[in-house]
Amino acid sequence: MRLLRYLTVILILLPGWVVAQQEEHIVVITKVDTPLDEVNKTMLRNLYMGNIGLGDITPIALSPGELARSIFNVRVVGLTESRIQAYWAQMRFSGRKQRPVEAVNPQEAILMVESTANTVAYVPAGTPLPDSVKVIFESKPIP
Repeated sequence: MRLLRYLTVILILLPGWVVAQQEEHIVVITKVDTPLDEVNKTMLRNLYMGNIGLGDITPIALSPGELARSIFNVRVVGLTESRIQAYWAQMRFSGRKQRPVEAVNPQEAILMVESTANTVAYVPAGTPLPDSVKVIFESKPIP
């Protein structure tokens, strides 16, 4: 009887967990006319951490608190939000590097990419994208 209850609970919760795992997926976008067609995790990590540029490409990050930002930080950059904030505080203090421009939400990030040449931004997968932008990287959902 107990086993049946556990199985029932699992079957009720499983579809929601699967949907949540699929939503924890981001895409990196740029303007269609940007010569950049594909990037990898290492290139994105270096770009967003100010270590090395991709030519004259400017990164756009979402503001803290956005789920897509947390996903990007953990899956692509490989650091938690607090570690990234500490890193940028140190860089700002030393005057060595500039942190990425921030967008308030994914829609603003898309508008910034559309209106500014040579920019990249990440948004949640499944976000409706206009024809003026292209996807250059997709994080893989957890299986």
